[in-house]
Amino acid sequence: MRRALLIAPFVFAVGLTACGGTDDSSTEEKTPPPDENSLTFTTGEFEVPAGDSFTCFYTDQYTDRELAVYDAEGYQGPGGHHIVVYWTDDTRDAGYHPCLDSEMTTWHQIAGGSEKSAKAGEGVVALDDGLAIKVPAGKRLVMQAHYINTTGKPETVTDSVKLRLLDPALVKAYVNYFVTLDLGFKLPPATKTTSTTTCTTNRDFDMVTVLGHMHELGRHYKLETIDESGQTLDIIRDDEWLAEYSSHPPVGRYSMAEPYHLAKGTKLRQTCTWDNTTMETATFPREMCLAFFYYFPGTEDLICPMAKEEPTQ
Repeated sequence: MRRALLIAPFVFAVGLTACGGTDDSSTEEKTPPPDENSLTFTTGEFEVPAGDSFTCFYTDQYTDRELAVYDAEGYQGPGGHHIVVYWTDDTRDAGYHPCLDSEMTTWHQIAGGSEKSAKAGEGVVALDDGLAIKVPAGKRLVMQAHYINTTGKPETVTDSVKLRLLDPALVKAYVNYFVTLDLGFKLPPATKTTSTTTCTTNRDFDMVTVLGHMHELGRHYKLETIDESGQTLDIIRDDEWLAEYSSHPPVGRYSMAEPYHLAKGTKLRQTCTWDNTTMETATFPREMCLAFFYYFPGTEDLICPMAKEEPTQ
């Protein structure tokens, strides 16, 4: 298991991940409604170029106290694919620019929200009572906005996020994320492709949230536990993939009292199938294949190293 290095006077700062966004065609600026137990931030206007883009925002906002975040709502303009919020110790000037992977290695993910979840009245995170994500005091808030702009011309947008907060005194346990990430796939044009990868846990985990994640070319997502011979022990997720799931995926939720337990040595097998209907080759991060868990008690954010499944004899 390795710690994750994420490939995730201004009035912006923010809220959280899970590749949210919206397919709403309206260009009207949207701001989540305030409430007394939340923090709401907005990016202000920024320009999204045509095509696939990632914009990184360095805010002038610092946490004045420890925060316990249990949910979030995200709001983006047309073509918004996700809005991701992190904390960092980076001290560069406030502003925004096209993201560089190298700068994000010192960013720490907070969580995530999507507009479709907000409309449904429930965030993607939506942690069980007493669970939260910890954001230390004195940390700078930064944000990444991903857009897939298919209009053929630049668009001006405004993104907003709301973090839902819990009094730290009421936190029973903090969570961190655990990700099974496939980076080795390549999707040729006008072709259906399947990628199967495996990894093995090196410690026990009690999970309270699990979701699969692909983008709009995805057709099927499956995550299962298997024995040494490759036989299925349990199916964790088995989703016929819809394009809308890229921003509002089906989520498996478990309680602290009855978490989904992965024992040390559990072998996970992840299978993603895509139909690349475009005339261009797609790889990560244009498309994705991963599972995203929250586990407790959280110690650090982790990625389970995925390897291509060896063919059976």
